[in-house]
Amino acid sequence: MDCACLQMNRACLQIRLFYSVTKSYFSSMTKKQLAAVYSVVVFMMVWGFDLLGALKFNEPITLDRTLRVFAVTQVIYSVATLVLTRYVFRKYFLSKQYWHLLASVVGMVVFFIALRYFLEEILAAALFGYHNYSRGVSFAYYALDNVYYALVYLALGFLIFLLDNQIASQKMQALLMQKTREAELQFLRSQINPHFLFNTLNNIYSLVYENSPKAPEAVLKLAELMRYLLYEQKEKVPLTREWQYVQNFIDLQRLRFSQELPIELQVEGSAERHEIIPHLLICFIENAFKHGDFKDASTPLRVKLYCNGRTVKFETENKINHHYKDETGGVGLENIKRRLELLYPNCYDLQIATDGNTYTSQLTLNAN
Repeated sequence: MDCACLQMNRACLQIRLFYSVTKSYFSSMTKKQLAAVYSVVVFMMVWGFDLLGALKFNEPITLDRTLRVFAVTQVIYSVATLVLTRYVFRKYFLSKQYWHLLASVVGMVVFFIALRYFLEEILAAALFGYHNYSRGVSFAYYALDNVYYALVYLALGFLIFLLDNQIASQKMQALLMQKTREAELQFLRSQINPHFLFNTLNNIYSLVYENSPKAPEAVLKLAELMRYLLYEQKEKVPLTREWQYVQNFIDLQRLRFSQELPIELQVEGSAERHEIIPHLLICFIENAFKHGDFKDASTPLRVKLYCNGRTVKFETENKINHHYKDETGGVGLENIKRRLELLYPNCYDLQIATDGNTYTSQLTLNAN
């Protein structure tokens, strides 16, 4: 009874140890490392506790003791059982074929007993004259004793399967989240204002019809803007490129008005050192043109870009038009907030304020 309790306690310690070892290892495991994990488990099962005992009691570690016959046979049947357990659980557990799984578990127990009996009581006896169990042990005792050991290996194999499956599921979920994120970003980027395009084309048509010298430049700016909108799919672009896009957008918006627009553009710092997600700043400019009043030259649209170290700050300020509002819509602040949450999590600050006459927006980014 004491021997059986000792064996059970030792098996429980083994399972706990291997679970903690494999859990910490699996946190960064890839498929290529799976063989290494099995190697660690098998090593601990075959030599681990003997090695710890030898170190604890200051006993010598000899080659004969390490490569004893029954250590080699234990490696063979333990590896075979662990690999077979992984195969069975992947085939029947994931597909919820539990009756097949139960039958396979019983079959693996029988396989374990038969393989160990063949290796240690037949093959080892024939080659070396060794028996792992004494000759007086009945087969019933041998079978029951090895049911216990078989279940230990099956439990270890099942733990490895669960941990491996969990990591695979996490990787799949992360991949799906990444694909969903990319699809959402693609959708958000595609939400440009078609009215702006049609209105700009009409203005360019009028310039061409009137043989205005502004027409060729307007066509070039529209082409550059559309090329940027349609083909710039990188996650980040140089800040100077985004700023040029803002300037082209403002120049095209000027075509809508007969008078000269009061607009002030200001850049401070080294914009060329920074990168930013494309189509980010244009939302605030479009919003200013949508709601702004450009009749009073004393209250111009002010657009400021500050670059200081790792920080990029973009500010707009415009007078609110209470008499006319462009109802065509635009990219929208909700769009831009969602993109900021996706691409600058906890790395941005967006402040929107109005006093009834003036609308201000301030976006601060940790650009790195």
